[in-house]
Amino acid sequence: MAKSKESAEKKTVKKSSASSKEAASKTTGKAASKKTTDKKAAAAKTKTESSVKKSTTKKAAATKTSKDSESKKTASKPATSKKTPSNAAASVKKTSTQKETSRKNVTQTKRKDDVSRQIEESNREIYALLQNNSQSNLYYQQPVNNPQEDAKKKRMRNIAVASAVLIAIILGLIFLIRGCVNSSKSGNKERQNIIRLAEKYMEKEQYDSAMDLLNTLLIQDPDDKEVNELLDKLIELKAAQERANAANFTVINGQTGPGSYDINIDTSAFKETFDSMSRELNAANEANAKNQEQLNRLLEAQRQEEKDRQAQAQALEQQKKAEEAKRKAEEEELAKQNKQVQAEIQKVNELIQQGNSKLNAGNQQDALKKYKEAVACLPISQGEPKFSGSKYAEIASNLYEAAEREKNPDTKAVLMQNAVTYAQKAVEKDPANAKAHFILAMNAENSKDAVTAENELELAVKNDPNNYLYYYYLGRRQQINKKYSQARSSYTSSIKLNPSSSETEKDIHASSYFNLGLTCNRLSLPKDALAAFRKAYGINPQHAKAYLEEARLLRKSFNDLDGAINAYNKVLNIEPDNMSALKECGSAYAEAGNYAKAENCFRRVIAKLGTTQDPMTYYNLSTVLYNQTKVTDALKYALEAYNTKDVLKASAEKAMIVYQYALCTEKSGDKTAAISLYKEVLTLNPSHTKAKINLGIMFMEMVPPDVDTALSFLTGAYQEDKTNFEVNNNIGNAYLLKKDYTNAVNYYLNASKIRPKDTEVKINLAKAYTESGDFDNAKIIYVEVINQNPNSYDAYIDLAKVCIALKDTISAEGYLTALQNKKPEYRTSEVKALLDTVRPKN
Repeated sequence: MAKSKESAEKKTVKKSSASSKEAASKTTGKAASKKTTDKKAAAAKTKTESSVKKSTTKKAAATKTSKDSESKKTASKPATSKKTPSNAAASVKKTSTQKETSRKNVTQTKRKDDVSRQIEESNREIYALLQNNSQSNLYYQQPVNNPQEDAKKKRMRNIAVASAVLIAIILGLIFLIRGCVNSSKSGNKERQNIIRLAEKYMEKEQYDSAMDLLNTLLIQDPDDKEVNELLDKLIELKAAQERANAANFTVINGQTGPGSYDINIDTSAFKETFDSMSRELNAANEANAKNQEQLNRLLEAQRQEEKDRQAQAQALEQQKKAEEAKRKAEEEELAKQNKQVQAEIQKVNELIQQGNSKLNAGNQQDALKKYKEAVACLPISQGEPKFSGSKYAEIASNLYEAAEREKNPDTKAVLMQNAVTYAQKAVEKDPANAKAHFILAMNAENSKDAVTAENELELAVKNDPNNYLYYYYLGRRQQINKKYSQARSSYTSSIKLNPSSSETEKDIHASSYFNLGLTCNRLSLPKDALAAFRKAYGINPQHAKAYLEEARLLRKSFNDLDGAINAYNKVLNIEPDNMSALKECGSAYAEAGNYAKAENCFRRVIAKLGTTQDPMTYYNLSTVLYNQTKVTDALKYALEAYNTKDVLKASAEKAMIVYQYALCTEKSGDKTAAISLYKEVLTLNPSHTKAKINLGIMFMEMVPPDVDTALSFLTGAYQEDKTNFEVNNNIGNAYLLKKDYTNAVNYYLNASKIRPKDTEVKINLAKAYTESGDFDNAKIIYVEVINQNPNSYDAYIDLAKVCIALKDTISAEGYLTALQNKKPEYRTSEVKALLDTVRPKN
């Protein structure tokens, strides 16, 4: 009976991560106006030319004034781009959306002008018609006999004409307003319907469909606050779902092997003492590992903090130079007005410069005194309060930069406190001073005041919308606050404004692209994220983090193992000791089936561990060694992982490590220990299907087989996963041992449906049919096996036996002869004996 058992896994743990429509009544309004006008014109047939001209001229002038006013009113509403960051869909097409909005406004204005023009044309037609009628009446008019009656008729005609014109204008306006209102109501109703539909999709966890609906609304209005808030909520829900579904480990399949078993576990007198010592050692090792891990994180954080600080300092220095040049230009322009102002400016600047010299020399107290003297000279005769605001901001900037450089915590605090005070005074004098708002934002960042930091950065950007550095820090704060759509917009603005000419600007430029990539990844935009990471290392080829994130994205979102491995190796070329890159690269090699290179990566990690315990790396190395049939080494590192597993908190991860140790132990021949370990797996993870399968197989292989115990484990696995091929095939094997052919056939059929091309399960099915006496079905299945795999030699012999049972000796002889032709030396004596029974005797 062929037995099926889990083979070693080829994967290792992946550890890291309306618009409104124009009124359709435009044409209708025109037609209605003309119809009304014709009726009124007929009634006013005898009107004099002078009266018609006077009335029509007034109404035409009124219409033209209304048209001009409407045009100006409409023209004053061009779409202006706001600084508020847009969501995932609108930010990518921000410029095109603004152009589209502007185009729609212009179109609406044109359509309104068309309606006014049509009304004016109707008036001209009235005028022309009345003029012709009047001239005609004058030509045929009879002498007047009653002047009072004529005057009365004349007044009536004037009233009729004026009424006609007025009705025409009112009708046109009514049709225009009704079309706009109806269109607006229709658009708003459609928007609400889309939002309700998106919410229903969210309730059903169909997040992609909901996101598509919200994106259609944001393309129309990127600043829709309700839709933006709903999109952020949707992104969080989707991210939570992905985290819940993520698998942090893989499981290894087992292999069968012969042997007898004694499952009694021998204990000794010193076991308790040994276990106690082992627990103490593990506790000490765990503490050391945690301390080492914390130290490594701290060192890495310090290195990154120092790098960021240097980049920030350099960027601020460049920004300061630019602001200084701008300030001097403004002061020179102001000083040109008179000598008194020039002298006042010079005195303030000299005192500030003296303060700067003291500050740079490390004499903070004298510097503060000079700054105090400088502000005592404020305000000056002209240019206030803006001039005073700029001087307060300049002093605040100098103190902030000194505080950033200062190592002494107490001195640093004093400098920062004074910087904040001067920045606050700058804002009091000039609320639009962007530099002062930026310093207040940086102080809030240091104080972990996220709300104030974001608010002050938004004010800095608002008052200096061309400053790439302000946008960069605003994006960082929004990203930390999980406002990913706004952060994406801010990073995009920083990238567009950054000239990227100096090294510092290039560093910020690369960082902006890198953070943009992280933000797009959070917004489930893998293509945009990948493009951003590549831009980052395109600017800075030494940007190891960008290569690392590219590798993770290629592996997770694009299933591009070759590309991921290439990116991991670029990280390692820049940072050879990058442990995350080494571990993940090893796992990628293992997934690709390149176990030798995976082994090299994991060994490099272990060589750098020192006293640190890393059970997952031991486990990963054991799996790739096992898959290379290096059983002794695989067992060694499986034991290392087993002994250090208590460092892990998750029971599922511990179960995975115990399973690998059980697998290696069984492969090495210690069946009793393997059974004990497989049972330990189930205590850690009762749903571990593979452990149940392997236990079922091992109990079936005992002499004599313990089929009932085997079935208890296998049926338990079946309850966990009814579509598992190994489970169904091995349950069929167990029932075949029990001679329960009906159940055996049923489970073999299940397995065959799962893997229709698997000949092993078909041979098992044919055997079950044969032993149950169902030779017809057995023959059908054996023929399928031979057709599917002509080299399945055993199937020829078994099929011949079935044909003999069916008294079909001719077919039996044919199959045996075919086997002799294919493999003459295969089971020769048995084949010859069978041929003797089917061939007629002389």
